[in-house]
Amino acid sequence: MDFSPGLTRPISRRSWQGPLGGNSDGFTLIELVVAVVIVGIFAAMAVPSFTNLIHRMNVRAASDEFYDLLQYARAEAVTRGTTVNISAASGTTNIIVRLGSGATTGTILRQVGASGLQTGVSINSSVTTVNFSPTGTASVSACFQVLHTTDTAIASQYVTLLTSGRVTAPTTTKPSGC
Repeated sequence: MDFSPGLTRPISRRSWQGPLGGNSDGFTLIELVVAVVIVGIFAAMAVPSFTNLIHRMNVRAASDEFYDLLQYARAEAVTRGTTVNISAASGTTNIIVRLGSGATTGTILRQVGASGLQTGVSINSSVTTVNFSPTGTASVSACFQVLHTTDTAIASQYVTLLTSGRVTAPTTTKPSGC
């Protein structure tokens, strides 16, 4: 073996250890700042779209829940063979389903609390109380508008109730006479 000056042993490095020489321990501060700024720009562009989606889904979920409550009240009236009342003041989201024809008396079967159906959503209608008879018919015909109270760009959902007791599924198309 020759140990003369000028000859060195080869360095055995593996490919996963990175390149020879230089400082490659991570990102520089400038690279990190640029990456954070780019992520921030994309997030700022996505937030309004995401907020719109949340509001739209809240209106849709509230209209589906209200539709289900009307169907439930009708089914309970037929099943129990007695009158069932569903009541809610216009512009509110506190909905109560009760046995009997009184809007303030009778056993409560189901209630959507004062906190409401969904955040920022209300139901508007000229009818505040509906009685379902034991045959499943409704005391009045009504149109209910489910809307987002603060975001007027969100399309309203409409649920209609006929005196025959038929409840139509929520739709964004405003029915005639509504």
